[in-house]
Amino acid sequence: MGDLSETSISVDFKIKPIIIPSAAIQRLEQYPHGAGGLGDIWKCSMSTESGARHVAVKIVRVSQSDDKELLYKAGRIIRREAYVWITLSHVNILSFEGIVDDFGKIPALVSPWMENGSLNDYLKKEFSSLPGHRKLELVRQVAAGLSYLHGKDVVHGDLTGTNILVDDSENLRLADFGLSMIAAESGNLTFGSLQSGNTRWMAPEFVDFPDDSDEPQSPQKPTKRGDIYSFGCIMLQILLGKEPYSWIKHAVHVITAIASGREPFKRGVNMDMDEVYELLSSRCLSKIPEQRPSTVEITTIMSPS
Repeated sequence: MGDLSETSISVDFKIKPIIIPSAAIQRLEQYPHGAGGLGDIWKCSMSTESGARHVAVKIVRVSQSDDKELLYKAGRIIRREAYVWITLSHVNILSFEGIVDDFGKIPALVSPWMENGSLNDYLKKEFSSLPGHRKLELVRQVAAGLSYLHGKDVVHGDLTGTNILVDDSENLRLADFGLSMIAAESGNLTFGSLQSGNTRWMAPEFVDFPDDSDEPQSPQKPTKRGDIYSFGCIMLQILLGKEPYSWIKHAVHVITAIASGREPFKRGVNMDMDEVYELLSSRCLSKIPEQRPSTVEITTIMSPS
């Protein structure tokens, strides 16, 4: 496990999470399996009374691990995410197992391992074999998870094809909810920014367009309406099998496309879908946030007839 040192910190959690003994967690790979918006994901084995199983261990990435102030801020991030996560329970939300204290210098968050990876990975492998009703069911699952979050007044803030995960039953689970809110509150000075590739799913009002000003721009807090735009992108990604701005390779050029008013999907090209869903996606992707539907309206429209 990570070496404890005098710079390790303890975190005073608002709601006490389950503490998983470090002896029960074993890394299965030499390097992180992947990187989330603010942290690294390790594939691990967790020993329990019923046997060992794979789990994901997420630790917030700190740029200077010997800086006590930065470690304190990292602890606040862990505390906030655990506080949000521990209160959530829904079939389309990634479940929270608990924390492990000495995986590194700050507590790490533990969740079930999703062997099928992200929605992006899943669609690349399975899209050609998915029937229409299955694609709609996947969209409904994302809508159900997001509706649950919004009903709890939790803004996801970074809904993308990379942090919607696919469980062993090939059902979708939303992960990393609330992380961009945490990034906004911390000024995002301590931690790696949300992955630049996630700009593809981001509502235009949140894209940080380069300008001539030398003044640093204050990070905006995410909104439910921003989540709806991202949902519209996810919806079309599932139905069409392509990521937003799929014809643009580099994320920096995506920002240029958004600045020039380009839409994330080319309308009329291979858009063989029911008019109801085409209209719904158009409303979700409105450049005017107030014109986007709520999750309540979305789930009503998406309900099987």
